[in-house]
Amino acid sequence: ETGKELKINAKAGDNLRSLLMHNHAAIYGDLHRLDQPNLTGNCGGEGICGTCLVQILQGMDHLNKIGPQESSMLKGRPESWRASCKTVVGADNKEGTTLRIRLHPWVLSEAQDSSNMMRYP
Repeated sequence: ETGKELKINAKAGDNLRSLLMHNHAAIYGDLHRLDQPNLTGNCGGEGICGTCLVQILQGMDHLNKIGPQESSMLKGRPESWRASCKTVVGADNKEGTTLRIRLHPWVLSEAQDSSNMMRYP
């Protein structure tokens, strides 16, 4: 839903895509895949389609480092973008931090600013 703020409690080591899906965040739409441009849908978290990209607005330092697979998916995109399927929340294991993200970062209109707040204990 456009502009919806969602607060999610997470534990260190949780996968961002899984957290968003378990909390009914609309991370997918009719998006064309990077690996098969004529198809829509997602790859089930395998890190090959690019349909679960999010923009990290706050808390990038509390996430795991970008690996080679995610790096190739993010090539040419802003540094604030991450593939939620390859992103681990709370990699620094700090308590009480906040992660703000934007779903569907390729949609530039402010009306689509689906910022989500996440806290992990």
